Amino acid sequence: MKKTVILFGIFLIFLQNHRIQAQKVLGELKKWHKVTLVFEGPETSENAEENPFLSYRLNVTFTNGRQNFVVPGFYSADGNASETSSNKGNVWKVRFRPNMVGQWDYKVSFRKGKEIAVSDKFDAGEAVAFDGLKGSFNIDPSNKKGIDFRAKGRLKYVGERYLQFEGTKEYFIKGGAGSPENLLGYYEFDQTPASHKYQSHAKDWRDGDPTWQNGKGKSIIGVMNYLASKGMNSMYFLTMNVQGDGNDVWPWNNINERYRFDCSKLDQWEILFDHMDSLGIMLHIFTQETENELLLDIGQTKTQRKLYYRELIARFANHLGVTWNLGEENGYVRWSPKAQDDNDRKKSAEYIRTNDPYKNHIAVHTHAQTHEHDPILKPLLGYEHLTGPSIQLHHPHEVNTTTQKWIRESQKAGHQWVVPLDEIGPANVGAKPDVDDPNHDEMRSQVLWGNLMAGGFGVEWYFGYKFAHMDLNCEDLRSRDLLWDQTRHALEFFRVNLPFNKMKAANGLTDNVHDFVFAENGNVYAIYMPKVEATEIDLTGAKTTFPIKWYNPRLGGPLQKGSVRSVKGGAKVNIGYPPSKDKDWVALLKAKRPVTTSAIKSIKKGMSLHSLSDFQINPSSATSTYYKDEKNKALAIDAANKSLRNKFAQAKTVFNGERGMYRLSLATMTENDGESSYVVKVNGSVLDTLVNPPTNDTYDEVNHNFGEYFVATNDIIQVESMAVTNGKIPENDETAWSRGRWNRLIFAPSNLSMEEEMESAVPFTEKDGIIVVEAEDYQYRSDNGTPRNWYIRPADVMNMGDLENHVENASGGKYIEALPDTRVTHDDNLMDGVNFFPKQGTGGLVAYKVNISEPGKYYIWARAFSSGSEDNGVHVGLDGKWPESGARMQWCEGKNKWTWSSAQRVPQNHCGIPNAIYLDIKTAGEHIITFAMREDGFELDKWIMTRDENYIPK
Repeated sequence: MKKTVILFGIFLIFLQNHRIQAQKVLGELKKWHKVTLVFEGPETSENAEENPFLSYRLNVTFTNGRQNFVVPGFYSADGNASETSSNKGNVWKVRFRPNMVGQWDYKVSFRKGKEIAVSDKFDAGEAVAFDGLKGSFNIDPSNKKGIDFRAKGRLKYVGERYLQFEGTKEYFIKGGAGSPENLLGYYEFDQTPASHKYQSHAKDWRDGDPTWQNGKGKSIIGVMNYLASKGMNSMYFLTMNVQGDGNDVWPWNNINERYRFDCSKLDQWEILFDHMDSLGIMLHIFTQETENELLLDIGQTKTQRKLYYRELIARFANHLGVTWNLGEENGYVRWSPKAQDDNDRKKSAEYIRTNDPYKNHIAVHTHAQTHEHDPILKPLLGYEHLTGPSIQLHHPHEVNTTTQKWIRESQKAGHQWVVPLDEIGPANVGAKPDVDDPNHDEMRSQVLWGNLMAGGFGVEWYFGYKFAHMDLNCEDLRSRDLLWDQTRHALEFFRVNLPFNKMKAANGLTDNVHDFVFAENGNVYAIYMPKVEATEIDLTGAKTTFPIKWYNPRLGGPLQKGSVRSVKGGAKVNIGYPPSKDKDWVALLKAKRPVTTSAIKSIKKGMSLHSLSDFQINPSSATSTYYKDEKNKALAIDAANKSLRNKFAQAKTVFNGERGMYRLSLATMTENDGESSYVVKVNGSVLDTLVNPPTNDTYDEVNHNFGEYFVATNDIIQVESMAVTNGKIPENDETAWSRGRWNRLIFAPSNLSMEEEMESAVPFTEKDGIIVVEAEDYQYRSDNGTPRNWYIRPADVMNMGDLENHVENASGGKYIEALPDTRVTHDDNLMDGVNFFPKQGTGGLVAYKVNISEPGKYYIWARAFSSGSEDNGVHVGLDGKWPESGARMQWCEGKNKWTWSSAQRVPQNHCGIPNAIYLDIKTAGEHIITFAMREDGFELDKWIMTRDENYIPK
């Protein structure tokens, strides 16, 4: 027996040594270069009864100090299938891109079990073959230069509008081909219909470029060489279009197969993708299209879809420039009703993000009409696993505004998106061939420069189906040779001349309605003019000299001089004209001495810009003008002067706080003779338009909240207001007029606590023991970490189904509602912490600062619209605490109309004890009143706090 044990031990040592000898490390052992680990395992095949793609799972963990990557591997047939077309063998591989020099250690997990490939359980199945193998290798610096991604590192999403090279820290903007979408439908890939031969590009292949099987692939390699020679750096293509437009691209070993992959074809794709890396061309991988988004798991992320994604990740995530696209024209529209829903999209993105060790950029392609974007994209705002949309538009003139919209909306949601223009319509036109449109004026001006000047990520060109070399049958990309040139000129201008990651759209800095302005205020301004017009730009606050140069976007080349050599900042200035007034030009203004704000204010707890001390009055003969109302500490309009009525007066300042996201509010003064209008602008663009509420009192301060916005240092802030009359108060031979008074503009960083954010808020002041507040005038709002929040109706446009609108009889024409509303009737699913919050203060919050002169017991009344038994309750809190006397405010009577209540629900009386909701305020001064959700769908219009226990609102 002892001898048997010894012999068995010797056998195990031999077997372990054999495993180590069978393992290979291939590739250049350099930073950012591909390293491939090769393992010999069980002999099997693509068609084996025990599916090698599904029944085995290979993961390798690579570590270098604190760096840790868990990289999935794949079955590789004989390990050389691109050359042999073999579908059987005993080779498994892992492809890895090290991001650091030095020693990398690895440990192998190789397990077998039922559907183990899509299991996320570490110990699923059983360990087999080379499981547990360990090793190490050393990585040297890269020896690559130029456009080769290996010289720069991986393109990473870093929470900004642009991807960034991990190595060099350069920001990346893209320009490239969006057609043919069935690029991989190439006749020299194994088991692929001969949709494309690209014979005109065979001449673009160069000695030393890759091929397979004795010279195959030269023409598709030539396509990439040609694009790179034109300065293009991205390519859009499908990896699966089964049942789609082309029906000629799939990764499986049979068009009808969903669980077994074609090892030789995928290895041949990899040869192409490696070459694209060396040329600096990003892989924009569309994983499906609108016609087949339900092909796998009926759109859900189950076994088929997970296996498909895992195989793509294992084989291709290693490339240094990757965008994963969830699908072309994804989601429901009227003409495409069979589609994935929001949960399907989120689950797909989550699976890819979780299993891609490199966390490459993830996007989702839109439909063409702007009204089709909101239902798909708005629910994805703030979703951590999606890093941007892939915009398609029918109308070229919508590119600039649409790009700005999704940059702005994603900023507000706290998760900045990367926003490109990836398909331009109309679908039958797109970007025409040079022979049909040699100038490409609309594509250049409205699409290419429209996206880039909005802060967009760049453009990929779609070829419309009415023209030669269109989206599915394009054989010669030279058909758009002039368009590639114009795209390159735009990319070069941005890369060479602009700190574009620090700049933002600022079209309002000029009065021209056609031009696009991109600016880092005080330092650099670019003005794209689709047609040459007399142009003035607002350089308020930028008290330095700006040389003016001009760039020709049609021909590129060096910067040129125009009619005005330089301008002095500090006000609106005329920039003169370019060398020629023909067609479009770009003006570049770069400060001789960049503006550095002498003392940038850190406003971690918020700041206020006061109308009298921080703003400059902007007099103009064409508008009204302000005077300083020292008594009320406000700017006001002399409405006794009839020439100043019904016109906006203006005041400006330059923001000297830190760049970032802020919750903005404007403190105005109510006047009983008119409801003045107010406009707030940043860099000349309107953020919001506000109207004072009607009042019987006058000179009360009101806080108008208008949401979160990104504001940069040196941005020009402008507040405007108008004197109006409501015709109610006689004065002399007419009626009295309001004077558009306002006190201050308040900035609160979006990451503050409730107390910090409300520090600068103007309190609602108690008078004679009573305070009356419109619900929509909240000074703080939070979802409180739940899936529900409060939204102003009808101002906030929400994609939450067909919501009833009860604004008609709401006070002030607005109210707030807890949305989304998923529990409408008692039969609907009740989910504690999701649509029902029995514990006080756990649901979404709105808060209001009040100033109390007389402490005591204050009864709380609220006006609500209850349409059923499941949207008739709310909680009230004081100074961050939730007393029992403010819990379970209830409505039973007065359904389907605006109704006042101060009743409290108790176990013995579900409809509530009348006049039982109150707050004990023990000290005079400022306090915070908070309303928290109890049920979603609750609608709140107005609330009152009063010391009169017999008070009943009318």
